[in-house]
This record gives sequence, structure tokens and C-alpha cells, in this order.
Amino acid sequence: MLYIIMVVVLQALITLTLLMSLIKNRESVLNMLLLYIGVVTLDMGYEYFIIQKFGYESVLYEIPGSLRVFKGLIFLYITTHLIHAKWRDKLKYLIVPLTLVVIHHATATSAKMLNLSWADLAISSYKSYFVYYSYYWIACLVLCIYLLTRYRKNITHPVAGNFRYLVGYVLLGVLIFWAVYQLGWDTLIYQKIYSLLFLFQFGWILYVYILTYQHKLQEQQNILHSSAPKETYQYKDLSKIDFDSVQSAIISFYQESHVYLDEEFTLDQLSSHLKISKSDLSITFNKHLHSNFHEYTNRNRIQHFKQILSEDPSASVTDLAFQCGFKSKSTFYKYFKKEFDCLPSQLVH
Repeated sequence: MLYIIMVVVLQALITLTLLMSLIKNRESVLNMLLLYIGVVTLDMGYEYFIIQKFGYESVLYEIPGSLRVFKGLIFLYITTHLIHAKWRDKLKYLIVPLTLVVIHHATATSAKMLNLSWADLAISSYKSYFVYYSYYWIACLVLCIYLLTRYRKNITHPVAGNFRYLVGYVLLGVLIFWAVYQLGWDTLIYQKIYSLLFLFQFGWILYVYILTYQHKLQEQQNILHSSAPKETYQYKDLSKIDFDSVQSAIISFYQESHVYLDEEFTLDQLSSHLKISKSDLSITFNKHLHSNFHEYTNRNRIQHFKQILSEDPSASVTDLAFQCGFKSKSTFYKYFKKEFDCLPSQLVH
């Protein structure tokens, strides 16, 4: 019995660890996708453990694991990140009730194993959450598809298109399983098939992860090449470039669009948006804007940060920095110090 309780407590600790990872990595699409794989795998592993120990007829099998409540939140975080939603950081307030669900699950299950007098009441109250779980999960998926479809023109991340199909695939599986349950059919058979369908999700996510990682490596190589301005336009006839038009197009883009707030924004994407070659852009950045693509982009991110902070001085500096496209706090503070020669808190006052 002690062994079973240890497993239950371990599941709760793993859940809370994933919760902390969720807080830390909510600005990284790739890490969030891997986190989703971890959540589903551990949830299925926990359920399999209960089945092997107690069978399908056990009351413990009827108690859903707490890990699954994170899936909807993870998908929402990924979606709001892809569409650059300003309200995405508000999702962090859902972490408090989810933590309570985790603690409730560990307490109720342990009480049942110890045959405590209040165990049935604890389990009954815990299971009451899951009367609405299906609606919560379906609502999250539908909202994700809606947002990804409505704001698809604002999305630049290479994962976005396939992620919309993944959400649709998951939603279809959930709806079929829910229909089978409502019709009173044999859910155990479909549940096994439903579990196998997750393999397709895992394969797709790992493929996207590898593909995007290779894309990042390629971008890093491009950065190294673009960092040498002489090699960029050494053999180019500069008289054929309309620098005034290119410069005007660059400035207008950063003033009118928020696409550059995506942490994965690249010179290739800027070139695609403006219909101007990368070499012409690089030359203009270096010769006429006295900068380079990355420095100019980060300077504009800092200006956007300043605007948001002035509108809401109580906002979290770290959250706003990530929202403005910075991948790390060190990079943010480096450019902020360079731009304003002070700390963000001093700027507000």
C-alpha cells in the first residue's frame, strides 16, 4: 500500500514539476510541444499503472489523473503565442486552480488507499471537476482553431499551419470518444484505439521539432554570413538600389506591423513581407540605418515594450519582455540599457 501511495505522490510531484516548466517555457512553441508530449505520456502511464494494479473495475480507475488538465492550457499558450495575443499572459492565472486540482488528487487517492473515513467524500468532490472536463478540453480546442484561423494572416511561425491541423485532429478524436461514451457503446475498445492515435501526434511533434531545429541552425548560419557587410554587397552595383524606398519600407513595416514581435522573426520573413531581397535589406540596414537586422529589430521591440509599460506600469517586466519577442532576460536588459541607459523600473518613474 505504501508503494501505491508513493506512486500517487510521485505523480503529483511530476505534475507540479511540469507546472513549473509550463510557467518557464510558455514563450517557446517547441518546448511547449514537448511539454504536451510529456503530459500525455505521463498521464497515460499513470492510468496504465492503475489498470495493471487494480483492473478496469477498480474505483481508482474511475479517478482521472490530474495531469490531463494541463493539455488545454498548453494548447492555449501555444495558440496565443503564435497569434501574438496581448492577453496571453493572463492565462498564468489558471495555474493556481490547476495546482489545487493536483493537490486534491493526491490527497483524495492517498486517503482512499489508507481507508480514511473522509476518502469517499474527497474522491467524490475531486471527480466533480471532471463532469466539466470534457467541455473544458473541447472548448480549448475549438477556441484554438478559431483564433488560429481568424488571425492566420498575422502568424509568421513555421509551425502554425500544421499546428492548426494537429488541434483539429485532436478535437476530432475527442468528439468521437465523447460520442461513443454518450451512446453507451464499448468505450474500452475505442479507448485503446484513442490511445494509439496519440502516436501520430507524437510523431508529428517530434518531426516539427527536428525540422524547426534545423531551421534555427540555418538561420544562425545566415546571421554569421550577414554579420560581414563587406561580403554582403562587395560585388553588388549599389547604384541600382533605391535606398530611400527600401529605408522607407523598413521603417513603415516596423511602425505598422507587430510581426517582428515573434521571437522567431527572421530577415527571410522581412524580405518576404516587403518583397525586397535580403541583400538589399542588409545593405540598407548597414549603410543607411547604421545598424543590422537583429539590432534594429530589438531596438523596435524595446520601443514597443516602453509603450506597453507606459499603458500598464504594474505589468510584469519579464512577461512583457517575452511578449515583445526577446528570448532571454539578458538580451532584453542588454538592449534596454543600450537604448535608455536605465532600468525599466526607472523609466516608469
